[in-house]
Amino acid sequence: MTLIKKVEHKITWQLIDNIDELIAIEPQWQLLVEQSSYLSPFSSPQWILTWYKIYWQKNWQLSTFVGYIDNELVVMLPCYIQHSPKWPYLKLIYPLGQGEPEEKEISSEYCDVIVSPKVTEITLVGLQEKLMALNIDQVRWNATVQNSYIKKLLEKSFGYETRSTHTRYYVERSKWSLESLSKNTRSRYKRSINQLNKIDATFHWVEPKDYEQYITLLIKYHQKLWNSRNKDGAFSHASFKDFHEQYRVQSSIKISAITVNETPIAINYYFDDQTTLYFYQSGWDSEQYSNFSLGLSLHLWSIENCHYKYYDFMMGEMKDSYKEKLGVQQQPMINMNITINRKRVFIHKLMHKIMSFIQ
Repeated sequence: MTLIKKVEHKITWQLIDNIDELIAIEPQWQLLVEQSSYLSPFSSPQWILTWYKIYWQKNWQLSTFVGYIDNELVVMLPCYIQHSPKWPYLKLIYPLGQGEPEEKEISSEYCDVIVSPKVTEITLVGLQEKLMALNIDQVRWNATVQNSYIKKLLEKSFGYETRSTHTRYYVERSKWSLESLSKNTRSRYKRSINQLNKIDATFHWVEPKDYEQYITLLIKYHQKLWNSRNKDGAFSHASFKDFHEQYRVQSSIKISAITVNETPIAINYYFDDQTTLYFYQSGWDSEQYSNFSLGLSLHLWSIENCHYKYYDFMMGEMKDSYKEKLGVQQQPMINMNITINRKRVFIHKLMHKIMSFIQ
């Protein structure tokens, strides 16, 4: 314990409030993410700096805390403050990667304090002091796991009690097998495979040189399905597409597919890191192959044929029938909305309600 305290006292804190300073620490930031026990692409500089480039607004204020030991970056809290342009001028803190308009959001998940193994949770004491000194009215921090550093930090800082509202669905592949699935799911999969074999369909991982061709078709399939439900679909907004186009240039993605006569009929789109394959989007031909259980089949094939330790469906509702059938494990997740200045937040809500009636 004495040793931990000595290490903690050496931490030098800095508040980064402009983008040039954030870009300048990118190499150290990347190294810290790779060392962190809560590794995910959504904390990486590639993801967050691309998000900044696409979504940043002039009334937002960068407020990212970094901590150093002997000039080595050992802890980082990537966050910023949104300033409401209208009275009562609410100030809300978000993690970098969240807070963009809902209809354009890219759904950054697992946003957390990034911590080196060289320090411990006692680091949160220093961060707590920095966070509580900020002039903010509300904290909004979504899609984080129950055992995250940020959950503990916010609870300690603001006396906030959290409860699980969602769940992470994931497969630990060493504990998973097709035989562990329900009889009904195995029957559906077998029936789908038989149907696909009859039309000489093939499952495969897509070569990087073919990514753009497959993504173009994925978007077409995805949008057509959602439009048939009278919904826009994720790819309807230019900023959403721009983000992913720019992110793919510098970061690793993976694509699995089912193909018939050299034409993809089902496509899964993933991000990855050293241990995990994160399922992000999918698209399939819902007209010609509506009775083939393409989504189920491609997921099960991809789980069985990837080399990662985890296959991650990320956050979902507490009850999600299709994911629960795939032999997943679950981990509690939370969306945090913490009111600090109750009076100002109340006035803000009241004014919003009044304006909605007037309009």
